[in-house]
Amino acid sequence: MKWIACVVVMTSILLTSYTPAAWGDIYWFQDEYGVVHMSNVPVDGRFRFKEREKRKQAPKILYEEARRGYDDLIEQVARAEGLDADLLRAVVEAESNYDAGAISKKGAIGLMQLMPETARGMGVADPFHPAENLEAGARYLRRLLDRYQGRLPLALAAYNAGENAVDRYRGIPPFPETQGYVRKILKAYGRGKKAKRALENEGKKDGS
Repeated sequence: MKWIACVVVMTSILLTSYTPAAWGDIYWFQDEYGVVHMSNVPVDGRFRFKEREKRKQAPKILYEEARRGYDDLIEQVARAEGLDADLLRAVVEAESNYDAGAISKKGAIGLMQLMPETARGMGVADPFHPAENLEAGARYLRRLLDRYQGRLPLALAAYNAGENAVDRYRGIPPFPETQGYVRKILKAYGRGKKAKRALENEGKKDGS
């Protein structure tokens, strides 16, 4: 029994020296002695997928650093796609909270939470790459805005629930998730516009 316990401890110590290949996935196996091994780094061929680890909400300071870190990229992508940068920020905030490694329960990936089939259709090679993900998501949002003649609530609803759902209901689908999603982004978008106007007004005062 002492030998078995030693093996388990040593395995845990060794695993901490590896960088996880797939963050958040938990694997397990039961060895010939009945000992259960669990890890997020499946270095042993006997490991089998168990579940996806629940993410903890990032501290506010880390969120702010991440948001500022993507500001230039968001501005650049927004200009390229003819979008308001504040709108793109609001979508990123609602979709992933600026976590480029985010994976939803449905399998959506990255900053703009692209579904794998959407990412492939948009020519994305690595959906976890911030620039690729953001560019594809912005391009898709631009396409939706054009399709719905600039009607932002419909474009956002289609981004969340799909174009077929919006077309079927001839408006925002009666799904609580989608309706809440649209309200959340519009609120964040309005907040961003107000903040920008306040900064512009302060600049005018300093210049006068």
